[in-house]
Amino acid sequence: MKISDHIQHSLDAADKKDLDQAMLFACLAIDGTAKRTYPHVSKVGERYRMFITDNLDIIELMVGGLNLKETVFPFVDAKGRLGLNFADIVYEKFRCSLAHGDELPDGFGIAVQVAEHHQQFHIDIANKSMSVPQSTIYALGLACVLAPANSDQKIGHDRYWFKDTKNTFVVDEWWGRAQQAREKMDFASAIRVKIDFKNVWPQA
Repeated sequence: MKISDHIQHSLDAADKKDLDQAMLFACLAIDGTAKRTYPHVSKVGERYRMFITDNLDIIELMVGGLNLKETVFPFVDAKGRLGLNFADIVYEKFRCSLAHGDELPDGFGIAVQVAEHHQQFHIDIANKSMSVPQSTIYALGLACVLAPANSDQKIGHDRYWFKDTKNTFVVDEWWGRAQQAREKMDFASAIRVKIDFKNVWPQA
C-alpha cells in the first residue's frame, strides 16, 4: 500500500472517530516513510524512532503543549527498562500493538479532540500509562506528508488536509515540502512544557 493510501485511510478513520484505526494507518505511514528516508538503516524500530525524533518540531507543534523532545516519561518498555521518550511510546505502545492486531496496552489510548486546538494528555503515574490526544494522529500524518522522501506521492484530489495553529496544508500540495512548511509554521509562539517527573521517579 502506498504512503498516500495510508494517509487517506487515516484521515477517513479519524473523521469517523475510529481513532485506533486512524492511528494504525498513521503508524503504517511512518513505517513506510522511515524506510524511504533511511534506506541504510535495517532495523525497523531504529529508523522508526529516528524519523519521529527528526520531525519532533512539526509533531510538537501539531500535538500542542508538551516539550516532547526533552520530556522523559516514567514508563517501562517491553524489556522492563524504565524511561520512555515520545518516539518510544509511539513505536512500542501504539505502532507495535496496532500493527500486530493486538489491543493497546492497558491505560494507553487516544483521547477524542473535543475542540480545535484543545488537546488533552492523560498521564497515569500509578499505572505507568498515558492517553495521547487525537491531534497526535494528525501530527504523525503531516510529518509523513512533508517528508522529502514522499515527494512522489499523491492522493489524487484536494479533499484531504492538515491544520496546524495557523496554516492549512492541503495534502496533495505539500508532499515532500518539509522545508517550506517549517518556514510557514509558528514555532516561536508555540507552548512547550517540559514535564519533570523527578518527584515520581523511583529512587535509585
